[in-house]
Amino acid sequence: MKDRLVPGYQFPDEFVLPAYAGNSIANIPTTVAEMLSASVVGLPPLTAALWKPLADNVRKVVLLVVDGFGWNLLTQERERMVGLLAQTAVTGKLTSIFPSTTVAALTTLWTAMAPAQHGLVGLRLFMPEYATTTQMLKFTPTFGNYPDALVEAGLKPKEFLAGDGFAEQLTRAGVQSYALKGREIVDSALSQMHDRGINKEYGFSSAADMFVLLRQLLAEKHDQRLFVNAYWPMVDTLEHVYGWDHPSVAAELRNVLHLFETEFINQLSASARKDTAVFIVADHGQVICPPEQQIYLEDHPELNKMLLMRPSGEPRTAYLHAKHGCRNDIVAYINERLGHAMVAIPAGNALTEGLLGDLPHAPAASERVGDVIVTMRSGHLLLTETDREKAKRMVGRHGGMTADEMFVPWLGLRLD
Repeated sequence: MKDRLVPGYQFPDEFVLPAYAGNSIANIPTTVAEMLSASVVGLPPLTAALWKPLADNVRKVVLLVVDGFGWNLLTQERERMVGLLAQTAVTGKLTSIFPSTTVAALTTLWTAMAPAQHGLVGLRLFMPEYATTTQMLKFTPTFGNYPDALVEAGLKPKEFLAGDGFAEQLTRAGVQSYALKGREIVDSALSQMHDRGINKEYGFSSAADMFVLLRQLLAEKHDQRLFVNAYWPMVDTLEHVYGWDHPSVAAELRNVLHLFETEFINQLSASARKDTAVFIVADHGQVICPPEQQIYLEDHPELNKMLLMRPSGEPRTAYLHAKHGCRNDIVAYINERLGHAMVAIPAGNALTEGLLGDLPHAPAASERVGDVIVTMRSGHLLLTETDREKAKRMVGRHGGMTADEMFVPWLGLRLD
């Protein structure tokens, strides 16, 4: 996929395509499974050099997902991370998925499938069966804040995704699975989607709490074949507020990696270390989006008239639903008049060419991405007037295909 383009649409040089063939976060689940001698159905594993050096006699794999930890942040902080990097047996640069957004990326890590394959293709999805566009972190209609309203309306979280969960497949292969995440999202609708088949979900209250729980888990289960996914969100949270290059973001990253070493690695017993591989990765990076690069649909009435409804997706990659017969005119308008800020392609073309993952796709994928996919250049955003106040509070964003959003670190080490 790295060099594939949607026919007729030359992407700008600043765009990075998802490398689903072996250099993307989408290849991590199958890699974990192979290390644990488990067979799962999913995308191929990572390129051998990114995991084979750690693979001998592995019985326990820990994946620490630091939300928003982009390659740009690693590059900036590399000199301060010398101690940790010296311990890594593999260091690589992976791509995120497309769109490069948390709900889609974390779902990929829990399914071994690309977004169009599992069906959760973005933050805000049009769901005609409920006559609304839904915000998929809280399962609320986008017109208000009504957490789990879609669940109350009949959506069954454990049945929403296409295909089996990664943990379900590991369980059938005799591997136990565990998830560590913030207490506030334990048993949320999204967690229920992801955690199908896990043995236990642990909630924590801080990074220190997470790493203490993690080392206790490895000590307790030291003789078992297991996979642990630990998710830390705060780097991404601060990037949204300040931008990825802010001192507070760097301090948060250093803090979590320091605790990773002092409260987890350095305090593990020999039995807990034995046959254990640990990887650090991110779901995506972030790009800075200044106010002058905000583009509002209301300022383009000709374009707005061709749309059936407000965009779904997100401001960095929007899904447009066209009025009958307007799809090609929408593509032409955006690429001719707004081409400095964004690229528009017919959604069907993007799906066919595997931008969101190769066939087979989830049954609802095509209706969820609408008629036209628009992804942003540089730090641009496509917004509506209802987004204006929130846009003032969010400096950093993700969801698009720029290098800052797409490239993430892949760090691996053996503990024994």
